[in-house]
Amino acid sequence: MSETLRPELEAIQSRWRELCRDGHLPARGDFPPESLTRWLGHIQIVERVREGELVRHRVRLVGTRIVYYEGRDNTGLFLDDLIPIEQRDEILEPYRRCAETRTPVYGTFYSCSEAAISSQLERLILPLAGDGNLVDQFLVAIYRA
Repeated sequence: MSETLRPELEAIQSRWRELCRDGHLPARGDFPPESLTRWLGHIQIVERVREGELVRHRVRLVGTRIVYYEGRDNTGLFLDDLIPIEQRDEILEPYRRCAETRTPVYGTFYSCSEAAISSQLERLILPLAGDGNLVDQFLVAIYRA
């Protein structure tokens, strides 16, 4: 990634990189809650769910700051159910790219939630793999842009 990241995102990305070993990605279990204290309110865990040929993205955990920014708690919901159809490809493409490349993806986006407090947000998506290879979850850090 060539973008200059805010210090909080740089720090969590550095932690993720430390856990990447011998070409293997870290797993969700490599990030116990106490290791994420600095970022906890800004963390979201998203899992990849295969439904036949379709891959969907379900929110497993949402930090309190993200709930504040979005104006709602999306825990347990699928992203494609939350995003208007005309914005789905744009908002979900970084997750697909992250899974395919197995590398962090940074970008800004506009919240599509009508209840959103802050519409422009920065997002760093970090791939996680329970087996070290196949991306099955994402550690996502979101901050107000």
